[in-house]
Amino acid sequence: MLIKPAVVAILFFLKTSVTSEHIVCKREKIIEWYPEPKMVTVNWTLKENICIDFYKECWTNSSNTQNTSSSHQGLNIPQICPLQLQVGDTLIISYEPFSQFLGMNLINVSKEAFINCLQNDSTQDQLLFNCKLKGTHEVNSQWLSIGTHYFLTKMKGDPLLCKLGLRLNVTVKQQFCQASQNATVCSGHGRCLTEVWNKTYVCHCHPPYSGEFCQEVDECFQNPCHNNGTCINKREELGDSYDCICYQEFTGKNCAEIIGQCQPHLCLYGNCRNVTPNTFICECDEQFTGPFCEELLNPCLSQPCWNGGTCRNQMPDCICDCPVGFLGPKCETTVDECSSLPCQNEPECINMSNDITCMCLPEFTGKFCDKILRSCHLILCGKNATCEEEDKNYHCRCMLRFTGRNCEEVIDYCRILSINCLNEGLCFSIIGGVRVSNLI
Repeated sequence: MLIKPAVVAILFFLKTSVTSEHIVCKREKIIEWYPEPKMVTVNWTLKENICIDFYKECWTNSSNTQNTSSSHQGLNIPQICPLQLQVGDTLIISYEPFSQFLGMNLINVSKEAFINCLQNDSTQDQLLFNCKLKGTHEVNSQWLSIGTHYFLTKMKGDPLLCKLGLRLNVTVKQQFCQASQNATVCSGHGRCLTEVWNKTYVCHCHPPYSGEFCQEVDECFQNPCHNNGTCINKREELGDSYDCICYQEFTGKNCAEIIGQCQPHLCLYGNCRNVTPNTFICECDEQFTGPFCEELLNPCLSQPCWNGGTCRNQMPDCICDCPVGFLGPKCETTVDECSSLPCQNEPECINMSNDITCMCLPEFTGKFCDKILRSCHLILCGKNATCEEEDKNYHCRCMLRFTGRNCEEVIDYCRILSINCLNEGLCFSIIGGVRVSNLI
């Protein structure tokens, strides 16, 4: 079938106007379920929102994301930025004016046809619209059922527009974040989210909650088991609870009891108390902890860091983060900033608090005396001349009427030319010469 010259011109324009510098998509990779359906508009154009790399480019902040899910294989092709919709959303397609001249329409196709831009003329029942396309058109809900849908441009003759990127991948999702229709989403203890690779929205719970709808409390979240015991959540009729699996020498609900009986000096910094005939615990003095009160609770309480150092608790010791100019385990040593010889060209270095001062020789300048101070930098010629560098010296190019080493003298032409005005006349030096004035 022959294509009209006007159509050929439009196709040529489109092909030459599409460049490799396409706009990267702004679609979010992770989306939160919104309570009310919304309207989404897609501009059916090659001028914007075209992406190629489905895994790294078609989603915001996904440059390091790679998913090998079979449902997305082979989708690294030019396409309009993919959409993630939720059930009930409205999709609007906005067309450019040239669409009506091309006889353009949209067709629902298989994934293979989407990838290869295959247009089967026998699938007229898959056309999205039954009218000449112009302006905006709403996609019927029958094409937005749950699952992934592939729409591409159907046009008589050449599939060029499809290959350049006029095709759209739409995934419609439902949520499983409520125990019942009227229940609070994620029990009010989490967020209902989906990622591009997921087929549904699910709950992501805030600690300490867990479960399909974030309805369960994670009793182990606060680490109730002492002495490195392992916490295991369990379900009871009256609510959630937990068990602690203790190391061999410990026992009790929270592994806080030590197997044995009190002995003198058994608790290093605390008092020993028998709990049962077979167990005891150590009640530690302030600032001490551990099963036998052998650990300092917080070494930073004694403020061991000097000179404004910041203490970090690294049980059983602490670490001092020293400010600039100090070092040592307790930040007790002042750093001599001049020891590294930062000043150049032999100046005097003065060590200051967190800084230095370089006393430069006359011919140098800069914080570290690293810049040569040229003669013209001193502006010796003044405003009546232009300064020119001459090796390590300078020369002043004077303006008319001025002279001298630094152009500081005004030329008196009347004196130089020995002009004596007759009849009480006056001689005035002017730029470039003299002026004679008669007194009348």
